Amino acid sequence: MEVSDAYPLTLLFLSAMRAWTGQTALWPLALNVSLVFIVLYLFWRSGGIGGADVKILAALAVGEGVRIWVVLLFACAVFVLYALALRKTRQALPFVPAIFVGALLSRFFDLGI
Repeated sequence: MEVSDAYPLTLLFLSAMRAWTGQTALWPLALNVSLVFIVLYLFWRSGGIGGADVKILAALAVGEGVRIWVVLLFACAVFVLYALALRKTRQALPFVPAIFVGALLSRFFDLGI
């Protein structure tokens, strides 16, 4: 359940390239990334998620923009499903696989956001 810093850094680089080529306005993007980081940081401080989850979602927010909230919604739904399925066998479950599936689902169900 440990994630190397190379993954969030690579994701941050790819997300920054995506935001740069998409001609995204800087202030709304910075505000959204800051809001995502603050909310997730508070969850991390309370012990709800791990630090790698915060880093990965903040890096993903750079490229996704406002769609990061859709990714997070799908990730939480996926996490609840597999947490219910594995509730008797594990104490702690990784959230990173749910983030990956949530990102894929948000692309599959493009909601036009």
